[in-house]
Amino acid sequence: MLVRSVGVAFGIVTALSSCAPTTYETSATTTAVAAATTLPSGPASELLPRLSASMLSLSSYIGPNSSGSTASGKEAVLAEIEALWNAAETEVTALSPESAESIGRMVDLARTAVERNRPADADKAAKFAGTVIDELLD
Repeated sequence: MLVRSVGVAFGIVTALSSCAPTTYETSATTTAVAAATTLPSGPASELLPRLSASMLSLSSYIGPNSSGSTASGKEAVLAEIEALWNAAETEVTALSPESAESIGRMVDLARTAVERNRPADADKAAKFAGTVIDELLD
């Protein structure tokens, strides 16, 4: 009986001692560093071919290549696509609002491709944006 009482007492003491308050170190801080990017400039006739080329390369940064690995840099390519579109959007909208809307949707699809890791969406965005850009510039 004494052994059983000692065992129960030991279990209670162990359980209660493990309920000590937990403290967290809060003195560590992080500093965000903004990426320095330069907004591209120039006429849409120069920016849109660059946009199309960047969109064509995007899927290779999302999905695995023939060796089974994925190249890093998809966020950088997406940032370039968005910067090129931001620089050309006003001029394209003035030339053809329908084309601007279509290209804008394809830039959004490229963003979704990166966020959801979907190379097929990147390929689709590149294909349709390229078609619209070719028709607009011809």
